[in-house]
Amino acid sequence: MKVKNILFICLGNTARSPAAEYLARDYAKKYDLDLEFQSAGFINAFSYMQPESREYLDSKGISHNDFQPQLINRKLLEEQDLILTMETSHKRDIINNFDNVYNIRTKIFTLKEFNGETKDIDIIDPYYTSKKTYQKLLEIIDENIEKALKKIANMDQ
Repeated sequence: MKVKNILFICLGNTARSPAAEYLARDYAKKYDLDLEFQSAGFINAFSYMQPESREYLDSKGISHNDFQPQLINRKLLEEQDLILTMETSHKRDIINNFDNVYNIRTKIFTLKEFNGETKDIDIIDPYYTSKKTYQKLLEIIDENIEKALKKIANMDQ
């Protein structure tokens, strides 16, 4: 599997998937990986990244000023080599609604599943959680993004 274009997906593309996208960009620079990242969602929840996600990225010195949420569509899915969702339901919904996208079933995973997890493979939506839970979920995303990029780097060798 040759990976160049990676898409992160969550429900509204304002909390988890944008954080994943910008963390991945940062780790790609750190590990000198030539990869392209985008994120998308199923619904148009907000026109901005959630403050907690922005604050987390800011705390790591990661710029995110150019973020624009976008909706999942066939063309976007077709352009990807790897699609990483935050929840199993996202993966299932994409397969059910875009089953005619070439290789969709072999290029889509939850983020944790891609990293080899077999249990507890969902990263829940932090929107209605406490600030402490939101922070912990962002840390889980961060850890899994770094692990995924290391795995991708090893796949391309």
